[in-house]
Amino acid sequence: MKIRIPTLLVLCASLAACGKPAGPSSPANPPIPVEVSAAALRGMPVEMKAIGTVEPIASVQLKSKVAGEILKVHFADGAQVKAGEPLFSIDPRAFQAALDRAKANLEIAEATASNATEQAQRYTTLIQRGVASKEQTSQFLSNAKSLKAELAARQADINEAQLSLDWTEVTAPINGRAGAALLKPGNIVQANSDTLAVINQMQPIYVTFSLPENTLAEVREWMAKNKPVVTAYDPDNGRLLGTGTLDFIDNAVDRATGMVAFKATFPNENETLWPGQFVDVTLELAIQPQALVVPSTAVMEGQQGSQVFVVTGDTVTLRKVKVERTVGNLSIIRKGLEPGERVVTVGQLRLNPGSKVDIKKQQKAEEVPAVDKTPE
Repeated sequence: MKIRIPTLLVLCASLAACGKPAGPSSPANPPIPVEVSAAALRGMPVEMKAIGTVEPIASVQLKSKVAGEILKVHFADGAQVKAGEPLFSIDPRAFQAALDRAKANLEIAEATASNATEQAQRYTTLIQRGVASKEQTSQFLSNAKSLKAELAARQADINEAQLSLDWTEVTAPINGRAGAALLKPGNIVQANSDTLAVINQMQPIYVTFSLPENTLAEVREWMAKNKPVVTAYDPDNGRLLGTGTLDFIDNAVDRATGMVAFKATFPNENETLWPGQFVDVTLELAIQPQALVVPSTAVMEGQQGSQVFVVTGDTVTLRKVKVERTVGNLSIIRKGLEPGERVVTVGQLRLNPGSKVDIKKQQKAEEVPAVDKTPE
């Protein structure tokens, strides 16, 4: 019979050794690296956002008032033009001939009228002497008066012919940017029919946009105090395109959409706004003083609403907050935080209430840009 006691003793010794600590204990969970920002009070804009369309204040379809052959185009396609500047020349020869004919007719009428006046004066003298009949005198006086009126008609013919001749030079009615010349030299243009070119006023220019009807009362209230500022941005890259003022509110709500149309006027000195262009619009009504703000990255949305991790010492607590609204990169906190309290902005996903943290970067909320647009 084999003895198994030594084997059992070895097993017991091994088990006992496994139950002893091998050395110093491993450290607890290390602090989690985070970035924080302190809640701060700052003035924040009360604003509304919309999508707008750029429209010229004035747009003119240029047409000729007389018919004829186009001899010359005086501008390059797309050029900036000034009011009164000649743009098209129409063959003036027929209109010059009409003017010359009207002047000749006036000279004939003047000679005839002068002769009739002399005869009327002669018969007036004769009737005073009793050697002419009243009937003859009356006839000559009436004829002189008729021919005097004819002079006025002939002068009107000259004025009309001169006007038609002037219209052979088609000029720009407004300052603006011309499109392409739609008719080139050699083409026959019809009076008040064919469009020669389209001119859009570029400076200043409108940006039109719409807001829900429930915002109308608030906008009108602020508009009565001052002109709200409107800012336009490029929707693709956020580039600042211009700043203007709100000047117009439509007089009716669109029944189909429940929206109200607004227009803002922009100086557009650099022509960064172009007719037909879509832009992102921000309507700034006022500045809310002493608003409590934190970076929007600190606010987490959960089943219980908005929450933030607040740093106390080297640990964090999860706290519910009430967000009034968001402006760009900042959230305005109505309830749940006090100025100066630090909130976690980066690293929240690894945190639990009571977690220890290692602050790698601290930023003040007033150092965070309020908007994420990049000015030009």
